[in-house]
Amino acid sequence: MNKIYAPLILALVLIISSCKSKNTDVETADAGLDTVHNFPVVDFIQNDINDVKKVPYFIYKITTLNKKKDSSNLSIDEFGKYAEYFLTFDINKASIKKTLKESSFNDQTTKSNTLVYTPLTTDNEIRNITVLLDQSTNSLKNIFFQIVKQSKDTTIIEHLQWKAKKSFRITRIKQTKNYDSEESNYISWNDVTN
Repeated sequence: MNKIYAPLILALVLIISSCKSKNTDVETADAGLDTVHNFPVVDFIQNDINDVKKVPYFIYKITTLNKKKDSSNLSIDEFGKYAEYFLTFDINKASIKKTLKESSFNDQTTKSNTLVYTPLTTDNEIRNITVLLDQSTNSLKNIFFQIVKQSKDTTIIEHLQWKAKKSFRITRIKQTKNYDSEESNYISWNDVTN
């Protein structure tokens, strides 16, 4: 009789130890999620900001407010005030990273490898961050942000674009029940087209 139960007990021990081993693997895999990094958007933007602060570029701004345009030169300090707004959207910062999911695809139209970050919940101010990388060199081309904020009875929609090593644009649309306004600031230091 003991000879019959011995193989059954051995089989049960192997099954149980196998299950424990699988649980350990799952825990290890879950722990690894914290080490996953999104594309270093802020690092690239900070590098461009540092470059502008070192190289004597001619920096200019074109402001469009409700379809009326105005242009002016910018100092390094003024440039910094506009540019540093982009640094608030660090998608590798733990508090932001855990609220976004990444997807990627190859876009033949723009010849870009595209990374898209979208929110996991509908109440996230970040609605979309899209990163375009050159298909052949994998170097950064553009970063697009769509941000939606609510301030009392006003909805603020922001469309931001960072064109690597060239320019950026901040467009803010303010919508209330009775009034809409739109302001766009295009800032260039090394771009021949806007």
